[in-house]
Amino acid sequence: MPRLIRQALERAGIEGTERVSTGVDVVGDIAIVRLEEFKPREKKRIGEALLTELSNVNGVYEQVGGVEGELRLRSVRHLAGAKRTVTVHRENGCQFMVDIARCFFSPRLSTERLRIASQVRRNESVLNMFAGVGPFSIPIAKSSRARVTSCEINPFACKLHIENNRLNRVDALEVLNEDAQNLPSRLISKYDRIIMPHPSQADRFVPVALRLAKKNARIHYYRHVLGRTEEEASHNLATELSELLPRSARYELRRVREVGPRWLEMVADVRLGG
Repeated sequence: MPRLIRQALERAGIEGTERVSTGVDVVGDIAIVRLEEFKPREKKRIGEALLTELSNVNGVYEQVGGVEGELRLRSVRHLAGAKRTVTVHRENGCQFMVDIARCFFSPRLSTERLRIASQVRRNESVLNMFAGVGPFSIPIAKSSRARVTSCEINPFACKLHIENNRLNRVDALEVLNEDAQNLPSRLISKYDRIIMPHPSQADRFVPVALRLAKKNARIHYYRHVLGRTEEEASHNLATELSELLPRSARYELRRVREVGPRWLEMVADVRLGG
């Protein structure tokens, strides 16, 4: 939503729309914006202007740096409005309690999460290897009555996931606070469908996914891929998959979103062979 930043600049009387490179993420009633090229005083004014532009927003935070670390967290700095990082985000008929400073959550994946949920059939067994607060897992459990297992290494995110299960009245959903590498020693069952929404490190966990997958299982493999175009990114991802998957596997590649200059988030919808 770069347009919103430009409108906020105009309202705040700040020149320099050419400095705007990213939009605004709205999580619940909190707006998150990246403003590296602006001075601290300008950032405060932009934050206050965004409160006026966005009637559903009560607090504005600046994201400082990228998503980092094993827990995939982003550092945020308060700019305007309510000074809290916990909010309730609503999407796809569900509600999610989120702490923007202590959990990974991207509202930009709402359409992708709905796409996956719409594919799951009744009574499938589904494993989400990197579940966060539940935005992939809960819509699946709620809409398809599938049996879902969520794995998340962040203990605080797990706590919120369990609370979100209650908020959305889903029962057939197990939450494990675990490193996904340890799942083969924790789980007895194998799964019809495995979701791997950790695009910066998913390649490290493919052997685990293959051990836990049934014959003919589906795996949704997310990856940040270098490429000037979608065609180039698809080629690079296909090259990576050729080294990770068995030869009998088949897959379709899709562009999810742009995540940086020359970087795309892609997904491979994989079907394993028998």
